[in-house]
Amino acid sequence: MIIDYERMPVVAAIPNYNMGSHLRRLLPQVLEQGYDHVFVLDDASTDDSAEVVGGFGDAVTLVRSATNQGAGANRNQIIGQVDDATVIHFIDADMDIATPRSAAVARELFARYAPDGVGAIGGLVRRADGSQEPFNYGPVFSLRTNVTSFPWMVDRIRHHPRLVEVFRRTGMPGTRQWPNILESPRPTETYWLHEGNMLIHAGAFRAVGGYDPEFRSHEAQDLAIRLDRIGAKRRFDPSIEVVHHYIDVRGKNRSRYEREAVRYMIRKHGLVRFLTDH
Repeated sequence: MIIDYERMPVVAAIPNYNMGSHLRRLLPQVLEQGYDHVFVLDDASTDDSAEVVGGFGDAVTLVRSATNQGAGANRNQIIGQVDDATVIHFIDADMDIATPRSAAVARELFARYAPDGVGAIGGLVRRADGSQEPFNYGPVFSLRTNVTSFPWMVDRIRHHPRLVEVFRRTGMPGTRQWPNILESPRPTETYWLHEGNMLIHAGAFRAVGGYDPEFRSHEAQDLAIRLDRIGAKRRFDPSIEVVHHYIDVRGKNRSRYEREAVRYMIRKHGLVRFLTDH
């Protein structure tokens, strides 16, 4: 069967929890981009999110969970709304769209990469000050890659020219698989992607069962492991860009979720894999 990637339906899927105030700002931007449909995936918000979405009428579909399930489980609500031929563009609710015609760009990217087996494409996430977020993508979850995870450190020194120059001259061993936020972003093959601005083929997403709902952090790394098992490659391409305003709805639970996710990841995929993969 010949697939016309340039005509693939592309939908925007916006995961949301208590970000009604920013949805009011984001949704008009998304509706200008030419998506075949726009969905807001709501994780049992307690603010005015439902009313905000309702104000856009039939142009936006609200898919609402009865209980708060966590980010991964919330994203999975899109599976029941689309067929396998669709490209899903996940856009977090605290983003602004920085790329005009982003739905058309999404089709162009899939037309370029899908024939080579790419099932998911991560776009660029910047901060409001224009800097790149340090973790737009990354390597497989393992002991080695966790030890060489220096983007956070580079992010802290980026305003100190002398330290930046030292880093440029010496580099850091094992960091090639991580983004170099000191340089302009370029397309690259990678392992996991920033889920806040990610295109994924619905058929591949459904085939792996979506996100594991047990995760409330590190769900992107787990999804990548399972996509890899079915041969769905991942690619970072900065052609689709968003600006992240970082509205933290996890609060004091964030650190606990991260610790629990690391332990669960090792149990799920095995200690030997964690110690030896790279």
